[in-house]
Amino acid sequence: MGDRALIIFHDDEKVSPTVYLHWSGSHVPELLGELKDRMKGREGDLAYAAARFVGICHEHIDGNLSLGVSSNKFGVNDLLDRELMKATSHGDAGVVIVNVEDFTWKAHGGYLASHSGGTIAA
Repeated sequence: MGDRALIIFHDDEKVSPTVYLHWSGSHVPELLGELKDRMKGREGDLAYAAARFVGICHEHIDGNLSLGVSSNKFGVNDLLDRELMKATSHGDAGVVIVNVEDFTWKAHGGYLASHSGGTIAA
């Protein structure tokens, strides 16, 4: 039901709220590329990166559905727990974990796992 993705940003100490995309999972890599370009000179800024990503998604998604933001209780170490991240996934594109220091990403629990930004995570 959809092409869902959950996107979570982090730096060395903190984790962003979870961004939910209902129909845009396959577009996550290009949306993250757009974010990386937009954040040049602001690498490492967790709050701005997460906010700008939501803005970029909003620019691409019409109407008032298919984009959400929710709190989570994850710490940075939780994001390294592949099994926890896989269990968090709805399936589809999976859970995408983005490091705002360099905008590399890893996906878990979905088809993007084999396409992660330089890092494969089953």
